[in-house]
Amino acid sequence: MQSWAKRGLQTALVTGGLLMLGTGIASADEQVNPDTPASPLDANVTVPVEIDNNAVGTPLGQADLPGYKGEISTKAVTKPVSDALDSASSPGGSTDGIGGGLPSLSGKNAAVPAPLAAKDSARQITGGPTGGGFTTTDDILKGNKVVGDVVVPIQIVDNAIGVIGDAEVEGGTHDQTWAHNQDIETTGEDSSLAGNVVSLDWALPVQIAGNGGGLAGGTGRVVGGSASQSTTETGNITTDGEGSALSGNVLAGQFATPVQVTGNAASWIIGNANSSGYEAETEATSGGWVETDGDDSALGGNVGAVPIALPVKVNDNAAAAWGSLANSNSSSSADATAGDTTPGWSNVPSYVQTSGEDSAVAGNAIVPQTADVANVGGVAASWIGLANTGTEGGTSQSSTVDAGGFVSSEGEGSAGGGNIVDPAVAAPVEVTCIAGTYIGSANVASCENTVDANAGNGTHTTGDDSTLAGNVVNTQAALAPEVFGVAGSHIGQATAEASETKTVTAGAYDGTTGNDSSGSGNIVQVPAAVPAEVFGVGGSFIGQSTASAEETKVVSGGGGGNTADDNGFLSSNLGTVPVSLPVQAFGIGGAFIGQGHGGADGDTTSNAGGDVHATGDGGAGSGNLVYGPVSLPVQAHNFAAVLGGIASGKGTNLTDSNAGGDATANGEEGALAGNIVQTPIGGAVPVTGHGIAGAGIAEGESVSDVLSEAGGDATTNGDAGAVSGNIIGAQALPIVPVTHDAVAAAGLADANGANTVDALSGGDVETSGLDGSLSGNILDIPAAVDPEVFGDAIAAAGGVAETEADSMITGQAGGDSITDGSGEALSGFNFHHPLVFVIPLNELEIPILAIADENSTDSTVINEEEYTRAFTDSVGSEMPIDALPALPFGSVPSLNGAGALPTTPEIGGARADGPQVATLPVQVAGLTALKQLGAIPTQLPKSDLPELPGTPALPGVPALPKTPGLPGDAARADAPKVAQLPTLPALSNGLPAAGNLPVQLPTAGTLPTAGNLPVQLPTAGALPTAGALPVQLPTTGTLPAVNSTPAMPTAQVPALAGVDSSPLSMFQRFIGTLTGKKFHTM
Repeated sequence: MQSWAKRGLQTALVTGGLLMLGTGIASADEQVNPDTPASPLDANVTVPVEIDNNAVGTPLGQADLPGYKGEISTKAVTKPVSDALDSASSPGGSTDGIGGGLPSLSGKNAAVPAPLAAKDSARQITGGPTGGGFTTTDDILKGNKVVGDVVVPIQIVDNAIGVIGDAEVEGGTHDQTWAHNQDIETTGEDSSLAGNVVSLDWALPVQIAGNGGGLAGGTGRVVGGSASQSTTETGNITTDGEGSALSGNVLAGQFATPVQVTGNAASWIIGNANSSGYEAETEATSGGWVETDGDDSALGGNVGAVPIALPVKVNDNAAAAWGSLANSNSSSSADATAGDTTPGWSNVPSYVQTSGEDSAVAGNAIVPQTADVANVGGVAASWIGLANTGTEGGTSQSSTVDAGGFVSSEGEGSAGGGNIVDPAVAAPVEVTCIAGTYIGSANVASCENTVDANAGNGTHTTGDDSTLAGNVVNTQAALAPEVFGVAGSHIGQATAEASETKTVTAGAYDGTTGNDSSGSGNIVQVPAAVPAEVFGVGGSFIGQSTASAEETKVVSGGGGGNTADDNGFLSSNLGTVPVSLPVQAFGIGGAFIGQGHGGADGDTTSNAGGDVHATGDGGAGSGNLVYGPVSLPVQAHNFAAVLGGIASGKGTNLTDSNAGGDATANGEEGALAGNIVQTPIGGAVPVTGHGIAGAGIAEGESVSDVLSEAGGDATTNGDAGAVSGNIIGAQALPIVPVTHDAVAAAGLADANGANTVDALSGGDVETSGLDGSLSGNILDIPAAVDPEVFGDAIAAAGGVAETEADSMITGQAGGDSITDGSGEALSGFNFHHPLVFVIPLNELEIPILAIADENSTDSTVINEEEYTRAFTDSVGSEMPIDALPALPFGSVPSLNGAGALPTTPEIGGARADGPQVATLPVQVAGLTALKQLGAIPTQLPKSDLPELPGTPALPGVPALPKTPGLPGDAARADAPKVAQLPTLPALSNGLPAAGNLPVQLPTAGTLPTAGNLPVQLPTAGALPTAGALPVQLPTTGTLPAVNSTPAMPTAQVPALAGVDSSPLSMFQRFIGTLTGKKFHTM
């Protein structure tokens, strides 16, 4: 190399190095504005600290602890590194970057700088190297950024702890605020491995305030005061990976997790703790929205974002042990927000926006979002002590929690682009307003809790003209597990009084398209609403407990889905299983050798999913729906059970549960398209209103109203299609009411109230298969199952069971089934077969050496048809084993055209309550036999015979003559009446008045059989002398004989209805005597 070239290059390198050094020094002196774009690597942990007004009680006196207010941070270590990388990523600074101070050699005839200029020479150089050039980069790290900010504000104020001594603190007013916002803006457009972002924003405030503690004879007391925290660690993320490779991707964690421990009182070993009138607030906000783009890229514009909002709270509790006392009367709130929104697709406020049009595996988003609460608050617990919360002014707790939001993308014309996975979970988990004691006393008064939790807000993407693009997979789970308003005691006393308002929401509507695509625009979702809880329960074991609670709760997961497709393959299919499952136990009183009283009023709304739609016109394997909505409240509430004591469970229940909605699809001119497979399950399982007592007293009182709906109408079309537009469904309606039963053994049990269930599963189904093959068919089996156990009174061993309640069950499984098709090529067939199974075990009285009394009414209507219970009320529950039931007698019909028979003197009184007898086919002698009769005496002589029972008459005879009073028992006035006998053709003249019967009447056993009477009897003139009357009299007692009376025909009398004479009837009487229940056939 020429010597001048060597010298020139050395000079350039030295000059460039000096310029770089100067740039670095200048950058080190810059102040970073928190709102300016972040450095390539910027990770910090900041801990603001506030410690003030804390005290410890000792045997020697109260020690007031020193305070501190300041900040602990890693910035002293991380900032120089961050600044250096920031300089390296933008080396131009005041120059043009690396080599910015180098001379330009880009021109072909560029002049050589002076240090390299050739000296005059006589020799001219021809040819040689051409001029080169050097263009500096603006960012040697290509816009990639790794940014992390964790802020942990700590506030410890107004606490008092007494250890063998006393400490008392007058609460002050404390306010701690931290706010830091740092947006991230970068790009990787038209590059590779560029513009990617890894970010963490975490707001983690810790608040410990207003707590009192007493130990070993010490006292810790906090009176009044307040503490508040506000923590903000935010920043939006904007990048771009358009036209690039592996660029513009985002991985972001955004956490807001405040920790709060306030207003608690705890004591141990003859201690005393008190926190009175303290107020605490904390809030945490983290992150922001995310926006990127992966159009025309490979592996670009993908997003993984995780917003988590989770307050952790231990507030307003009181605990006392070993002869101690603890009291808390405070209030608190903790709020958290993770992520933010900005207007996006269709101007919808959006958390994540990206796109992957005309790309490969780009513009995808995985965004798990969760809004939760972990809370233990308002709990009073004692062990050989006394613990109280809220007894002086009450306690209150609240939280508002939000995480993430709407997610959108585009995947048109892509391969594996624009897909979204978006599981959203909102699940506040709480244990609040609980009183529990073991050998002591615990009381919770006026405990209030309010929660509003929301995670996510639906999705939208597209997959038109693409492959494996624009698909959506997610879960949308709104859960509410909790225990609140519960009192429990063992050798002690516990009371709890609570109220709550709670709203929990996860996800919403999902939408996509898959026109002219393959494997695109599909949706799979599992929306769920599950309020699972126990509240308003009082339970005691050798003690006494009372609990009361009120609740209003709305839990919603998802909001339906919509996907559309024309001319696609395996596209725009939708599968969803929305589940609304309230699982609740409340208002229950239970005791074992003690008293337990529970009271609760619940108002619950549970919604999962919504209407769903899929189309597959002209497609293959597209536009199909698989749909399984489930709405099934399972609730045990407002009942009492006791063994040796007193228990009550009272209250009301209003529940509205809904899963899914209408389902529509379309498979016209498609193959394997537009089919619907649905399995809705809509029902209810209420267990309520019972009183169950063993050697005690139990009272259940409940008014319950439940509405449960699963699915709706299903509509599709398979015209001109192949295996399209078919509907296959099994619509299940399980209703299992077990309500308002009273069971007592050596005790008293009452069950009162009302139960109403209105349940719907599925709806109408409609399709068409005109000009189709194996299309437009319906196979639909709606099945309703309703086993009922309601209003039963069961008592034994001296118990008394009483029920007084109303039940109304209304259910509808499926609906109309309509299709259209010629029937050719197996199209347009309708196989619709509803099934109903109703098993009523209602309103039974079963006393066994006891008293059972039911006074209830029920109505069951399934598919618009009424179903009657199988068992009716018993007639007398204490009938002796050798007695017949009291059966009423009716009147005897008259002989048509005949006059009245003369009356006779009464025979000890007529029986007005004999059994009601059906028509007797008595054969009457013809007129030829009547000619042998002599004159009938006009009056029967009076006789001292025993009283006769009611006597059946000849058909058509108006009434039998009364006989003289007979000796013996008085007439029974409690026998049922005899039914009407049939009427024979009229006689031309009335029968003459009967005279006196002789004293001795013959028995009727030897009467000959008479032929049939003619249709028209001749006029009765002077009748021959009468012998015996043509009637069969019972053989009770000894009747007087009638002289010169021929034998009369025998009346063939069938068994009387209502008279127990068969072996089965004798068995029923025996069982009836044991149980006090008489069974009737329908």
